[in-house]
Order: sequence, then C-alpha cells, then structure tokens
Amino acid sequence: MRILEENYWQNINIWKDVKKEDWENWKWQIKNRLKEVKELENFINLKNKEDILRTEEIFHFGTTPYYLSLANFEDKDDPILKQIVPDIKEIDENYQKYALLDPFLEDIKSPVNGLTHRYPDRVLFRATNFCSVYCRHCMRKRIFLEDERARTKEEYEAMFKYIRENKNIKEVLISGGDPLTLPNQKIEYIIKNLSEIEHIDIIRIGSRELVVNPFRFFDEELLEIFDRYDKLWLITHFNHPNEITNYTKIAVKNILKTGTPVLNQTVLLKGINDDKYIIEKLMRDLLKIKIKPYYLFYCDPTKGVYHFRTDIFKGVEILEYLRGRLSGLGIPTYAIDLKGGLGKVPIIPNYIVSIESDKIIFRNYENKLVELEI
Repeated sequence: MRILEENYWQNINIWKDVKKEDWENWKWQIKNRLKEVKELENFINLKNKEDILRTEEIFHFGTTPYYLSLANFEDKDDPILKQIVPDIKEIDENYQKYALLDPFLEDIKSPVNGLTHRYPDRVLFRATNFCSVYCRHCMRKRIFLEDERARTKEEYEAMFKYIRENKNIKEVLISGGDPLTLPNQKIEYIIKNLSEIEHIDIIRIGSRELVVNPFRFFDEELLEIFDRYDKLWLITHFNHPNEITNYTKIAVKNILKTGTPVLNQTVLLKGINDDKYIIEKLMRDLLKIKIKPYYLFYCDPTKGVYHFRTDIFKGVEILEYLRGRLSGLGIPTYAIDLKGGLGKVPIIPNYIVSIESDKIIFRNYENKLVELEI
C-alpha cells in the first residue's frame, strides 16, 4: 500500500492551491476531470502527440486528478499512465483485426434497452455510460463512441419491469459506465427498486471509483444508502499495486462498516501487470485492506483493447506461482469470457499428472509428485 503524504498533490504545480477539503471531495474530482489529452502536457511529455490525438478522436479520454496523481510522470512505462493515455494501437487494424466492438453480444442479448440477460439467473443492468476515468482496456469500449449520459427513468422502469416478470433472475449486476458516478438519489432509486423485488437475492455494484476516486466512499450519504440495503456487494477493479493507497484503506473501512463486502477483479494486461511478482503483490495488498481477490480475467477481445492481450497461458503461469506462496484467500479465479455471449469459464492449472485404476498422481506447487490411492 502506498502512503501518500499530507497534501501531496500540492507538489504538482497545477494543483498547488487545491485545498484538502476540495481534493478529498468526490464531486470536486469529477468536476475537475481532465477531459482532453492536451491537458496532459501539464504533466508529461506527449511523444507521438498526433497519434494520441487521432486516437482520442475515436476513443475519448478522461481521468480524475487523483488517479493521474498516482502516476510517475518520469516513467514512460508507468502502469497508471498506460491505463489512461490513448495509444495509436487502439485504432490500428494490425493490432485490432480480430477484435469486436461487442464480443459478448451484450447489446444483442438485451431484451430491453440497457439490460443484458446472458445467464438464466442474473442480468447486467447498465445504469450509465459515463465513467470518471476512461480505462484504455475497457471491455465496453464501444461506449466511448457515445455521448456521456445516464439512462432515463423510462429506461430504468422498463428494466425493473423485465426483472420483476422473470422470477428466475436471482442476481443483478449494476454496471455501466460507472454507476457510482451517478447522484446519490439516482443510486438509491435503482437499489431500492431492485431490493424490493422479492426473487432478487444479490445486487452487485461494479465500480472503479474505489480505484480512481476513493473519496466517493467518504460521502456519508452514499454510505447510509449502502447501510440501508442488505443485498449489496461491491465489485471493484484494481490492476496494479500502485493503485492502492492510504485513501483506499480508509474508503474500504467505510464500506465494510455498512456490511457491504468488497471483492476485486483484475484484468491481465500486457506491459502493465503480466508479471507474477506484480500480481502477487497486488493480491497481498488487497488482502491487507480486506478486499477479497475474485477474478483474474484474460483480456477481452474488444475493439481498441486487443493489444493488451497476453499469451493465454501467462495467467496459468501466474496462478501456478501463486499457489503455495499465497493463501487461498488471495488466489483469484483465472477466467476467460467467451465470445458470442457464451459465458465465463475458468482456466485452471492441471495438478493431476495421471489417473490409473488404483491411484491418482498429483503434483504440488513445488512440482513434487504425490500418489493418492483410490
């Protein structure tokens, strides 16, 4: 976990006059987002500027001051910058020729606008297409091509109606965009309506605000909303240890006090976290602040994202390394989401060496062989 110094942002010239009460206000962070790449010139040398601007014209840019402040501006390979600075590879067909805008058919498997129903027992509720930070690896990068907006009340009502009428649905994932960028009143409106549907057991909120704007969880009104509804789970999205700070720890404590569990999903990203030591540190740092590692995803075949893909076996190698070095609490499920909306499947290292009529031979994390009589 990174311990950020008191008023550390004031060491960055453009924010030298920003007061603590402003910096630690989630609304200030969103209001003062950087929304154009040219604003980055206040922080870094934009090499290949024309390529970056060409990319921005198609897949737009945005970041909170807080998230940008976590970057090392002197390091061209900084993992924060790589997640927010546009790259010409996003629009280069040499890198994207096998990618699809909607590889999982979320818009096709959508019985009503904004709702995706891929699994029998759960639905995806896309509450908004706005994010406070536009991650370059976003699985829904097609929303970058749209105007920033939340869905209308009429759209929400149509989604609620569909869920009420389909009693096989037990779980709803509220996502977007990022639903926690919405005003508190709208967040409670969504949660309240879903909570009142008797056959809904779990409401998951998928949000990256804990990573890019942890001050969202300094907001007492939002925390009171979380506290009122006992079906809630928060799923966050840390990809690198550099994203975990003392502010994260405070925010997680605030969330846990409401009785809301916090789980994390990480995407395996080439040049950012495709390293067993980085993933081990990330998992350890998450556990230290009581976030449970949940998924490690193979990068999706989304248009504009394909260049982040690693060899699929890189994740298997990382899992094999983690086994025996990290307790089961810290080992995520490595999974791939199949194209065509066919769902997620786990990719698991094979610890069975052979099966015979009277015994199974296993190998352990140290590659030692162990016989089990059957």
